[in-house]
Parts: sequence; structure tokens; C-alpha cells
Amino acid sequence: MKRLTFSLTLLLLLGAACGPGTSTPPPTRGSVATQPPPAPTFPPPTTAPTDTPPTPPPEGSAAPTLATCRAWIQEAHSPDYPDHGCEEHSDILNSVADGDGGIIPLQDSKFFIAWFPDNWDSSTDRTLIVTLHGSGGCAERLYQWWSQPAVQHNYALVALQYARADASSEEGYAFDDAEQIYASLRTVFDELQTHCPLDDTVVVYHGFSRGSARAFKIALLDRAEAGMKLFTAFIADSGTTLADTGGEIPAYLQEAAPDAYSGARFWLYCGGADHDGQTCEDMKRIGPLLEEHGATVDTYRYEPGGHGIFATVKPGSPPSEAITAMYEFIDGLRASQ
Repeated sequence: MKRLTFSLTLLLLLGAACGPGTSTPPPTRGSVATQPPPAPTFPPPTTAPTDTPPTPPPEGSAAPTLATCRAWIQEAHSPDYPDHGCEEHSDILNSVADGDGGIIPLQDSKFFIAWFPDNWDSSTDRTLIVTLHGSGGCAERLYQWWSQPAVQHNYALVALQYARADASSEEGYAFDDAEQIYASLRTVFDELQTHCPLDDTVVVYHGFSRGSARAFKIALLDRAEAGMKLFTAFIADSGTTLADTGGEIPAYLQEAAPDAYSGARFWLYCGGADHDGQTCEDMKRIGPLLEEHGATVDTYRYEPGGHGIFATVKPGSPPSEAITAMYEFIDGLRASQ
């Protein structure tokens, strides 16, 4: 009996010596067992020459998921912006995290608010709205406007803060220009691509008032050779670049190449009562200029509307005809690609 026990023990020791030194655990959920994930179809951001390019993920690492996205949002979340200048909207900032969103800091008291719907991982028609505020200087207001539609239409949402309080300014804020905004958007999407699933996502720019006026140059930057080619469409809500130039065509449009907007789509909104109809007159002028440089343009004039497609609808009321038309435009972008 002792010889049999000894023989069995010896056989077991020999088997262990011939096998691998450590066992290989099975791949955990969400990991890739044998090869790296396929290349993303989402257009990668182009890093400016003066920027440090983001560190690529290790070869074979798992692709980001909604879980990794929300974990990063929660970790990076910071509601403290003392130079922000939007104290009247502090309740909105304080409630963002309660709805699985987060406030991610940028430089100079600027930030962006990010939110993704619950079924983002499994969604086959992903749409991300990037919204920019107006001269009121508060991303919170735009986030509030879009939060309910985002849930109803399954949109992810990014609201960018591109102004900071400035007592020396007549408006009380210092606003970034189009180049600075686009640089911030590079940072935003570097972060999002690292932590959140963005494959096959339609990205739509929405700008209100001053953010609308910024849309036209941001679109040029995005379509340029060094641009990210990020946005499928641009919604200009109640503002044109002509308001910044006293009605003169801005230099960047005069100098733009004939195909500078090639592939870009615009949806221009104006309310008939906005600035006694002047905003609609400006939209009528800017539309053909965009088309002359290769853009596809739809213009929507809502006669009862005022300044802002959301601003003239009371909270809790059904969407106006104009808002419904905007949703139809957004939801039709995928079908038109």
C-alpha cells in the first residue's frame, strides 16, 4: 500500500513539472481572449501638433463599455467651479450625478457635462448630441433643455461650458473663440473615446445663440484637413455669424475653398419673433453661402417662435412643431448616410 501511494505521488509531481508554471485563467466578461478588438469605425480625433498625443490602450485590451464609461464619469465628476458665474443653475449641476451623468473639468473653470443612456451598449442607432450654450454662459441650461429629449430619443449628451466669469467684460463672461472651442472638443473626445463606446455613433452639433453663431467656423475646422471629421450635422439654433460682423460676410467664409463644407449638413432654425425677424433674415443669407461651399442646408422658420427652439416652450409642455421637426432631422441622419 505504501508503494502504491508513493507511485501515485511521484506521477502527480512529474505531471506538475511537465505542465505550465502557472494556469491561465478564463477571460473575464468583456475581455478579449485571443486578439485585440477590431479597429473602431468612429473617426479618431486628430491631435494638434503642440499637444501630447493620448496614450494608446495596450494591445489586446478590452474595448470600452457603458460600465467603464460610467465608472470614469463618476471618478472624474467634479461640481466645483468657483469662477463659473452660473450660481443660479447650481441645482442643475448638483443633480447631474443623480442621473448617472457627470461634470468633467477642463481648463480655466470650464467643463463638460456627459450623460449616456442605459442601453448604449446594445444600441444599434447611437446618436450623441454636443450642445453649446449662448451668451448666458451656462452649459447647465442647455443640459436641462436636452436631458428629457435625450432619454426619450436615446441620445447621449455632452454640454460644453466654453465661457468663464469675467467682471471686466460687458457681458460678464469671457467666451472662447471657435478655435479654442474646437481644441476643447478634441480633449473631450480624446477622453470619451478612451473610456466610452463610440463605435458607429452619429455626432450632432447643436449651438444656441452665440453657440449657434460659432457653428459655422467650427464646421470649417472640423471639415479641414487637420479636423476630426467628427460631426455628421450642425444645428444652428437662433444665431448666425452675421450677427458678429454687423451683417458683413466674415473673412473665413470669404476665404473658404469652394468645397470647404463638402459633406457637412446644416439645419438652421429661427423664430419669426426673434429680434423682430432679423435672425430669420440672417439665416436666409447664410444658407446659400454654406451651399456655395458644398454644404447641404435645411432651414426651418417657426413663425410663433422666439430666441431659442427650446426657450419658447414651457417646461412640461408637448414639443412644438419646430422641436418635433428637429428630432425628425436628427433621427433621419443615420438613414441618409
